Amino acid sequence: MPRFRHVVLGGTFDRFHVGHAALLATAFRAGRSVSVGVTSDRFLADHPKPGIRSIQPFATRSRIVRRWIRARYPGREGAVVPLDDAVGRSAEDGVDALVVSSETVAGGRAVNARRRRLGRRPVPLLVVPLVLADDLRPVSSRRIRAGEIDAEGRRRGPISVGVGLDDSRDRPAVAAALGRAFPWGTVRFGYVGGRTRGSARKRAVALAAAELRGHDLALGIARKERSGWTVVERSPVVALDPRSIPGGPASALRRGLDRILRPSRAKPL
Repeated sequence: MPRFRHVVLGGTFDRFHVGHAALLATAFRAGRSVSVGVTSDRFLADHPKPGIRSIQPFATRSRIVRRWIRARYPGREGAVVPLDDAVGRSAEDGVDALVVSSETVAGGRAVNARRRRLGRRPVPLLVVPLVLADDLRPVSSRRIRAGEIDAEGRRRGPISVGVGLDDSRDRPAVAAALGRAFPWGTVRFGYVGGRTRGSARKRAVALAAAELRGHDLALGIARKERSGWTVVERSPVVALDPRSIPGGPASALRRGLDRILRPSRAKPL
């Protein structure tokens, strides 16, 4: 059930993507009514971003946000308004919470500072973690404009993947899964084998760390003692927790990697 009467969030919402969807979904889960500020063309002209000439016009960005809200939350109270300054309506009376991303927390604090100066109470900040693309870097409009990823966080540009295995028999299944996940990628396999010790978890962590140097993404894959595999995926900026794939034939490893490397996400409209 919504915890707040009125929740506010704002952003550019260029090239609407899964990160935007996460922010909006948080707002509608938390608030009975939601106001979404979309930066106006005038605001962007006064505060230019890299690649500003390729940013969609306000009419397009706001229309896509409205369409997403109608499709996901029909009948809910959600207003989409132009944002002509950095604060917009978030400093007004009647606001009960503000949704921000982990990158824009400072902006949320600035809003509360403005509210205090105006004699209004500060509001809670609902912080939404950044959504990671399948290369374990944040999904962003800038990366979509540059052609690196699509709106779902799928890598579209070249990527270099290093793979550490403790059993060479797993190479064909891993190569097949990586080929589907990263059709523009280059893959380098390294075999450490008996040089890694300990549990499958520890071996997978060590294998991924050993293969990360010089690559955009690294995988460590270790066989469990009884059956199955442990997989560790990491980039230079993010290391994910180890994940398990149940035992079986090589196809089980391939299918498990498909799920890990190509996670299912709610598609933006």
